[in-house]
Amino acid sequence: MLEYEHIETERLLLRQWESGDAPVVQRELSRVEMARMLAIPFPYPDHAAAEWIATARRGRDFAIVLRETNEVVGGIGLIEYEQHRRAALVYWCAIDSWGRGYTTEAVRAVIAYGFRSLELNKVHGECHGDNPASRRVLEKAGLLFEGRRRQHSFRVDRFADKLLFGVLRDEWMREYGP
Repeated sequence: MLEYEHIETERLLLRQWESGDAPVVQRELSRVEMARMLAIPFPYPDHAAAEWIATARRGRDFAIVLRETNEVVGGIGLIEYEQHRRAALVYWCAIDSWGRGYTTEAVRAVIAYGFRSLELNKVHGECHGDNPASRRVLEKAGLLFEGRRRQHSFRVDRFADKLLFGVLRDEWMREYGP
Protein backbone atom coordinates (compact mmCIF):
# COMPACT_ATOMS: atom_id res chain seq x y z
CA MET A 1 0.00 0.00 0.00
CA LEU A 2 1.48 3.31 -1.13
CA GLU A 3 0.36 6.53 0.58
CA TYR A 4 0.87 10.03 -0.78
CA GLU A 5 1.21 13.33 1.01
CA HIS A 6 -0.12 15.15 -2.04
CA ILE A 7 -1.97 14.41 -5.27
CA GLU A 8 -1.76 16.60 -8.35
CA THR A 9 -4.41 17.10 -11.01
CA GLU A 10 -4.58 19.46 -13.95
CA ARG A 11 -5.72 22.43 -11.84
CA LEU A 12 -5.40 21.26 -8.25
CA LEU A 13 -2.96 20.20 -5.60
CA LEU A 14 -4.45 17.98 -2.91
CA ARG A 15 -2.05 18.35 -0.01
CA GLN A 16 -1.85 17.76 3.70
CA TRP A 17 -3.61 20.33 5.84
CA GLU A 18 -1.45 23.01 7.44
CA SER A 19 -2.23 25.08 10.54
CA GLY A 20 -2.28 28.22 8.37
CA ASP A 21 -5.33 26.83 6.53
CA ALA A 22 -7.53 27.13 9.63
CA PRO A 23 -8.90 30.65 8.92
CA VAL A 24 -10.21 29.60 5.49
CA VAL A 25 -11.81 26.45 6.87
CA GLN A 26 -13.32 28.35 9.82
CA ARG A 27 -14.74 31.05 7.54
CA GLU A 28 -16.23 28.64 5.01
CA LEU A 29 -17.70 26.12 7.45
CA SER A 30 -19.24 28.94 9.50
CA ARG A 31 -21.54 29.90 6.63
CA VAL A 32 -25.16 28.80 6.93
CA GLU A 33 -25.12 27.72 3.26
CA MET A 34 -22.42 25.17 4.11
CA ALA A 35 -24.28 23.90 7.18
CA ARG A 36 -27.33 23.31 4.99
CA MET A 37 -25.26 21.09 2.67
CA LEU A 38 -22.96 19.30 5.12
CA ALA A 39 -23.33 17.31 8.32
CA ILE A 40 -21.63 19.96 10.46
CA PRO A 41 -22.85 21.95 13.46
CA PHE A 42 -24.25 25.42 12.99
CA PRO A 43 -23.03 27.74 14.15
CA TYR A 44 -19.61 26.18 13.53
CA PRO A 45 -17.72 26.38 16.84
CA ASP A 46 -14.88 28.89 17.21
CA HIS A 47 -11.47 27.25 16.78
CA ALA A 48 -13.08 24.03 15.47
CA ALA A 49 -11.14 24.28 12.21
CA ALA A 50 -7.76 24.55 13.95
CA GLU A 51 -8.65 21.63 16.24
CA TRP A 52 -9.73 19.49 13.28
CA ILE A 53 -6.62 20.33 11.24
CA ALA A 54 -4.47 19.24 14.19
CA THR A 55 -6.05 15.78 13.94
CA ALA A 56 -6.11 15.51 10.11
CA ARG A 57 -4.94 12.09 8.96
CA ARG A 58 -1.82 11.93 6.78
CA GLY A 59 -2.58 10.40 3.41
CA ARG A 60 -6.35 10.50 4.04
CA ASP A 61 -7.35 14.16 4.62
CA PHE A 62 -6.37 16.70 1.98
CA ALA A 63 -6.77 20.43 1.41
CA ILE A 64 -7.96 21.22 -2.12
CA VAL A 65 -5.63 23.94 -3.38
CA LEU A 66 -5.60 25.77 -6.72
CA ARG A 67 -2.21 25.13 -8.29
CA GLU A 68 -2.19 28.50 -10.03
CA THR A 69 -2.83 30.67 -6.95
CA ASN A 70 -2.12 28.36 -3.98
CA GLU A 71 -5.61 29.23 -2.63
CA VAL A 72 -7.41 26.65 -0.46
CA VAL A 73 -10.84 26.09 -2.03
CA GLY A 74 -12.04 23.02 -0.14
CA GLY A 75 -11.26 19.79 1.58
CA ILE A 76 -11.53 16.11 0.75
CA GLY A 77 -10.84 12.89 2.58
CA LEU A 78 -11.30 9.16 2.79
CA ILE A 79 -12.60 7.55 5.97
CA GLU A 80 -11.15 4.09 5.62
CA TYR A 81 -12.69 0.86 6.89
CA GLU A 82 -9.60 -1.34 6.49
CA GLN A 83 -11.27 -4.62 7.43
CA HIS A 84 -13.74 -4.15 4.57
CA ARG A 85 -11.24 -2.56 2.13
CA ARG A 86 -13.59 0.36 1.55
CA ALA A 87 -13.63 4.05 2.30
CA ALA A 88 -16.22 6.78 2.65
CA LEU A 89 -15.55 9.86 0.58
CA VAL A 90 -16.08 13.23 2.30
CA TYR A 91 -15.62 16.65 0.74
CA TRP A 92 -16.59 20.31 0.74
CA CYS A 93 -15.92 23.26 -1.53
CA ALA A 94 -15.71 26.97 -0.68
CA ILE A 95 -18.84 28.82 -1.77
CA ASP A 96 -16.99 31.19 -4.10
CA SER A 97 -15.62 28.13 -5.93
CA TRP A 98 -18.93 26.33 -6.47
CA GLY A 99 -19.74 25.39 -10.06
CA ARG A 100 -16.16 25.38 -11.38
CA GLY A 101 -15.58 21.62 -11.39
CA TYR A 102 -12.93 21.64 -8.66
CA THR A 103 -14.78 19.20 -6.46
CA THR A 104 -15.38 16.71 -9.26
CA GLU A 105 -11.70 16.92 -10.23
CA ALA A 106 -10.65 16.33 -6.61
CA VAL A 107 -13.12 13.47 -6.11
CA ARG A 108 -11.89 11.66 -9.23
CA ALA A 109 -8.28 12.02 -8.08
CA VAL A 110 -9.00 10.73 -4.58
CA ILE A 111 -10.97 7.77 -5.93
CA ALA A 112 -8.03 6.88 -8.19
CA TYR A 113 -5.71 7.19 -5.19
CA GLY A 114 -7.98 4.95 -3.13
CA PHE A 115 -8.10 2.19 -5.71
CA ARG A 116 -4.55 2.39 -7.04
CA SER A 117 -2.55 3.24 -3.93
CA LEU A 118 -4.65 2.16 -0.97
CA GLU A 119 -5.94 -0.97 -2.74
CA LEU A 120 -9.53 -0.35 -1.74
CA ASN A 121 -12.33 -2.48 -3.14
CA LYS A 122 -15.04 0.18 -2.81
CA VAL A 123 -15.37 3.93 -2.42
CA HIS A 124 -18.73 5.28 -1.30
CA GLY A 125 -20.15 8.70 -0.65
CA GLU A 126 -23.37 10.37 0.29
CA CYS A 127 -25.09 13.69 -0.14
CA HIS A 128 -28.30 15.28 1.03
CA GLY A 129 -31.30 14.83 -1.23
CA ASP A 130 -31.69 18.59 -1.57
CA ASN A 131 -28.10 19.05 -2.81
CA PRO A 132 -28.23 18.33 -6.56
CA ALA A 133 -24.73 19.77 -7.12
CA SER A 134 -23.15 17.22 -4.79
CA ARG A 135 -25.15 14.44 -6.41
CA ARG A 136 -23.77 15.51 -9.82
CA VAL A 137 -20.23 15.49 -8.42
CA LEU A 138 -20.60 11.91 -7.25
CA GLU A 139 -22.21 10.74 -10.48
CA LYS A 140 -19.67 12.53 -12.72
CA ALA A 141 -16.90 10.88 -10.70
CA GLY A 142 -18.33 7.43 -11.51
CA LEU A 143 -20.25 6.56 -8.34
CA LEU A 144 -23.59 4.82 -8.79
CA PHE A 145 -26.78 5.53 -6.85
CA GLU A 146 -27.29 2.82 -4.20
CA GLY A 147 -30.16 4.06 -2.09
CA ARG A 148 -31.89 6.70 0.01
CA ARG A 149 -32.15 7.14 3.76
CA ARG A 150 -35.31 9.14 4.35
CA GLN A 151 -35.11 12.20 6.62
CA HIS A 152 -31.78 10.91 7.89
CA SER A 153 -30.21 14.28 8.83
CA PHE A 154 -31.35 17.42 10.55
CA ARG A 155 -29.49 20.48 9.34
CA VAL A 156 -30.02 24.04 10.54
CA ASP A 157 -33.82 24.08 10.22
CA ARG A 158 -35.01 21.00 8.37
CA PHE A 159 -34.73 17.26 7.87
CA ALA A 160 -33.10 15.92 4.72
CA ASP A 161 -32.79 12.59 2.99
CA LYS A 162 -29.34 11.07 2.50
CA LEU A 163 -28.55 9.69 -0.94
CA LEU A 164 -26.02 6.86 -1.03
CA PHE A 165 -23.55 6.28 -3.87
CA GLY A 166 -20.71 3.84 -4.44
CA VAL A 167 -18.31 2.41 -6.95
CA LEU A 168 -16.39 -0.85 -6.89
CA ARG A 169 -12.77 -1.07 -7.90
CA ASP A 170 -13.40 -3.26 -10.94
CA GLU A 171 -16.24 -0.98 -12.17
CA TRP A 172 -14.08 2.10 -11.83
CA MET A 173 -11.03 0.44 -13.43
CA ARG A 174 -13.10 -0.63 -16.45
CA GLU A 175 -14.23 2.97 -16.94
CA TYR A 176 -11.07 4.90 -16.04
CA GLY A 177 -8.27 2.36 -16.53
CA PRO A 178 -5.45 1.04 -14.34
